[in-house]
Amino acid sequence: MRRLNFVLFVSFVCLGFGPRSQAQWTRDPDLADRCRKLLESSVLDFYFPDCVDTRHGGYLEVIDADGKFVGSDEKFLTLQARQLWTSSAMAEAGIRREELLPIAKTGYGFLVEHFRDAKYGGYYSKVTDAGVPLDRRKHVYLNAFALYALTAYHRASGLPEPLKLAQKLFQTIEEKAYDKAAGGYQEFFSEQWEPITDPGAAGYVGAINTKTYNTHLHLLEAYAALYRVWPDPVLATRLAELIHINTVTVRNPQVGCNLDGWQRNWRLIETPSNLRASYGHDVECAWLVLDAAEALGRQTELFRTWATSLVDYSLRHGYDASHGGFFYSGPLNGPADDTRKEWWVQAEALVSMLDLERLTGDSTYRDRFRETLDFIERHQIAEEGGWWATRQADGSPAANQSRTSPWQGAYHNGRALLYAWQRLRE
Repeated sequence: MRRLNFVLFVSFVCLGFGPRSQAQWTRDPDLADRCRKLLESSVLDFYFPDCVDTRHGGYLEVIDADGKFVGSDEKFLTLQARQLWTSSAMAEAGIRREELLPIAKTGYGFLVEHFRDAKYGGYYSKVTDAGVPLDRRKHVYLNAFALYALTAYHRASGLPEPLKLAQKLFQTIEEKAYDKAAGGYQEFFSEQWEPITDPGAAGYVGAINTKTYNTHLHLLEAYAALYRVWPDPVLATRLAELIHINTVTVRNPQVGCNLDGWQRNWRLIETPSNLRASYGHDVECAWLVLDAAEALGRQTELFRTWATSLVDYSLRHGYDASHGGFFYSGPLNGPADDTRKEWWVQAEALVSMLDLERLTGDSTYRDRFRETLDFIERHQIAEEGGWWATRQADGSPAANQSRTSPWQGAYHNGRALLYAWQRLRE
C-alpha cells in the first residue's frame, strides 16, 4: 500500500497544477533595502574578492588571526561549490555582476579541473590548495552542492558546458547512488562508487551507511534548480520523490518535526542523539519544499498544512521570544536545550518566515522575520566582517569564534539576504 501511495503521489506531482498560489503579501521597500545593504556589507564585502585564490584558482577557506584569507593545505568540495553558487547567483541577480562573474569563473574552472573525476564520475571530497586529490571518495551531500553550483554558473554565464556537466552529474548520482529498492539515495562511496559501510570510516554527513534528512534536503534544492533549466522527466520523478521524502518519510508524526538519521530501508535510527529536532533544518525544509513544488508547477497551497505544522513546531519549541532568532536543537516535543544561535539557522529562518507569510497571509511570520533580522544585525554580524558562526542565546560571544571555515562560506547568509531582498521588493 505504501508503494502504491507513493506512485500515486509521484503521478500527482508530475501532472503539474499551475503556478504558486499567492496569499496576502505586503511589499516593504525599506526592509528590502536593509537586507540588500546587509548582503553587501556583511557577506560580499567580507568574502569577495579576498577569498579568491589568485595563485591556484578556487577559493581560500579560512582566515588567519588578522582576518586575512589564507591557504589551508586543502580545499573542500562543499565550500568550493557554495562559493561558486553564491558568486554565480549574485551575478545572475545583477549584484556586482562585473566583479562576481569572473570570480565565479575561476571557481568553476578549479572545480571542473581538480575536483571532477573524469574516469569514474562525480566529484572528489577534498583536494590540496593546488588541486591534487586528497580524498577521492564521493559523498552525495557534497556532490549535490557541486550540481547546485554548476547549474547556478550556467544560469549566470549563459554557457552550455556547465549545464552539460550538471546533467552528467545528475545521471552519475542516479546510476551510482539511487536506491531502486527502498527509494532515496545511498550517500557515501569510494572513488569507484562502491558503498562505504565500515562504521569506523571517517565521514562527512551522518553516520556511515545511513540515509539522512540533511543530504536529501540539499539534493532537493539542487534538483529543483536543475529542473528549472532542464525539465527532464526522470529528474521530475526524482524531485517529486524528494518532496515526498522531506515531507512524509523523515517526519516524526507524533510531534511534527523531521528527524535526520535513517537506516537504508528508511527505518528510524532510535538513538538519543537522533531523536531530536533541528529547528534550522526544519525551517529551511519548509521553504525549499515550497520552492521545489513551484519548480514542478504545483500549487504551494497544497502544502499549507504541512509547512505551517513544521515551521510552527520550531517556533513553539525553538524560537527565542526574548532575544529573537532560533535556537539550535532540542528534545522531541520539549523546549530547546541547545540554545546556541548558529549563523545558518538564523539565515534560513529569514526566507522561511517570508515564504510562510506569503503562503498563509499571517503577519506573525513577518514579525518573526523582523525579530530574527534584528538579532542578526545586532549580534550575528561581526564588526570585523562576516558573520559569527555561533552566538549564545542573548547574542553574547560563544566558544566558537569562527567567521568562516570549510563549512561556513557565503551561501546560507548570502542566499538568505538575496532572497529576502528579492521577495520584499515584489
